[in-house]
Amino acid sequence: MTEPQEAHPVAEAIRQMLDDALPAAATVHLGGVPSGATTPYVVLYPDIGTESTADRTLDDGVPTDFRFQATSVGATFTQAILTAGMANTVLLTTTPTVAGSRVRPIRQEGSQPVRRDDESSPLWFGTAQYVARSERL
Repeated sequence: MTEPQEAHPVAEAIRQMLDDALPAAATVHLGGVPSGATTPYVVLYPDIGTESTADRTLDDGVPTDFRFQATSVGATFTQAILTAGMANTVLLTTTPTVAGSRVRPIRQEGSQPVRRDDESSPLWFGTAQYVARSERL
């Protein structure tokens, strides 16, 4: 059986992929937003990965499923939903590259409506959940 993969290289590849595709439209952050960040932006919240239940290789290697949430934030509803749409398009049409691994196309698993963050700020945000399946080469 192969060793489990580390989450950070996959998460960083996804962040870089979004950052490259959205340089003028939004900034992209991993795991949180730095103080003073301006909208619009996308924040990725990745998990540490789990063994895929979908398939095994002949040598008993198991791909790893990395789930993550993309939170798109804007100063207005329109800014938030446009940013979420652009991020979604990139995530579903581009495959991240990780050295020594084969990453399959990202799949969306769910989303929540864009809404105002009334409790802590005047910002608007929308979230979507995705999975990236990866296996060592």
